Amino acid sequence: MAAGYFALAIVLSLRIINLVQLEGYKLVNSRKMRAVRLKLRGGAFCITLCNLLFLFIAIAIGNSYIQLAVQGLYIVILLVSLTDERDKCTHQPLVFTPRAKRLIVTYGTVSAAAVALCVTAGCFIRSGEVWACFIFIPLAMALLPEYVLLALIINKPLEKAIADSYVKKCKQKLQSMHLLRIGITGSFGKTSVKNILTTILSEKYKVYCTPHNYNTPMGICKAVGEMPEDTEVFVAEMGARHKGDITELCDIVKPNYGIITGVGNQHLGVFKTQENIYETKKELNDYIESRGGKAVIFNADNAFAEKMYSVSRVSEKTLISSSHCENHGEGGVFIRISDAKYDSEGITFKLYIGSDKIECKTKLIGRHNLTNILMCVAMAYKLNLNIKQIAKGISKLTPTEHRLEVCKLKSGITVIDDSYNSNYEGAKLAVETLKMFKGRKIVATQGLVELGREQIKLNFELGESIAETADIAILIGVNREDIRLGMLAKGFCDKNIYTVEHLDNAKDLFSKMLKSGDVLLIQNDLPDNY
Repeated sequence: MAAGYFALAIVLSLRIINLVQLEGYKLVNSRKMRAVRLKLRGGAFCITLCNLLFLFIAIAIGNSYIQLAVQGLYIVILLVSLTDERDKCTHQPLVFTPRAKRLIVTYGTVSAAAVALCVTAGCFIRSGEVWACFIFIPLAMALLPEYVLLALIINKPLEKAIADSYVKKCKQKLQSMHLLRIGITGSFGKTSVKNILTTILSEKYKVYCTPHNYNTPMGICKAVGEMPEDTEVFVAEMGARHKGDITELCDIVKPNYGIITGVGNQHLGVFKTQENIYETKKELNDYIESRGGKAVIFNADNAFAEKMYSVSRVSEKTLISSSHCENHGEGGVFIRISDAKYDSEGITFKLYIGSDKIECKTKLIGRHNLTNILMCVAMAYKLNLNIKQIAKGISKLTPTEHRLEVCKLKSGITVIDDSYNSNYEGAKLAVETLKMFKGRKIVATQGLVELGREQIKLNFELGESIAETADIAILIGVNREDIRLGMLAKGFCDKNIYTVEHLDNAKDLFSKMLKSGDVLLIQNDLPDNY
């Protein structure tokens, strides 16, 4: 019986470990983790009460088989919980990395010890032929998430030693190479700017950038390990969830150039205040400033980035935007645009750098992408690319996967895939971009998360934005009611709002609802821990 409990504990815990892995091996109290805790504790509490009740009955009749029946009932409950798809991480299943395997081994040891301790404690309760060895096991099962936390604490010294070895090896490789090093951070647009900059700089240099969303210490170490030896420019995306994270990444990469895309409310639930987010993103500027770095580019369309620019002491700082007629860096180098045109096919504009002028065209859509491009233009110019090389690079730009990626289906339906985990600014810009398309406009969104106390308010405001653009809205998951209320506040017809619990339900609606000529914006596919 104890072995059966232990086996079920391990299987259930793989789901918990999956959630922990998604959070960078931290035990975060996400919505899905809370649901798992509630289920385990509620079941354990009920079965423990049943255990106590039937223990007295078993003692009264002198037969322990009735107790075994109760344990069988609990095992059935646990087995049923394994069939609950809501606990599973369907998008990002558990990856059995070496670290995950070490955690599973430690966790298994802790769980086995807890179950054994509960069995031992129960063995002290005996009346004649009736043993209560199983009475406390449900309580042990209720604490499965806490065992993962304990396993993380036990493994921490080993994991730190392993991580330090990877960081040391990464630093040694970077130090051995003659590289221009560029760090990119911000609450939004990091990956898009990284890809844009890499494409443009490739017209002159051999450029390597961190792939996918490798923007953590271990991600960057892995990327550097795969970097070709003949690389001339290294572009590193830098993410953060806590103050000091960017400084840690800068200590590894040692950037002498930087781009700060802006400061928003992404991860506000973790950072607590916008000022903390600002200070964290500013760590890139501060590092380059303290090391006598070359240049930092700031997004003038973002108030916090503009504030950062005003206090920066980097010698070649540049504030740039698509909405200003002229944008200039230190030293009198002027970059400006004119005749910008936006449509569903992309962006065209005239680019001026000093006295040089050239026509530019890109397949990227959305006004914000022009700002992203111009920040990269400013950086490319500082790295000695001429205007023709820059324009050629711009013409080669393609959308980043799942970020305003336009897919035209054979059925005549246009899908705008903006399903990468989004932020408030990006979500509103995506809705604004939808206006450029002709046809019936449908928005399918799961809203925004990790916003702390602001989450209800900002999802309400997102609903207001959707109401001004969409003909039909499909609202999915935890934020659906807040978004719906925002839409209704703008007078949107409730009959054209569909609310569903899961993305799979929304996909069923797509097949029934969509027809040729429709434009579907799929916005923000939330991470599995939600």
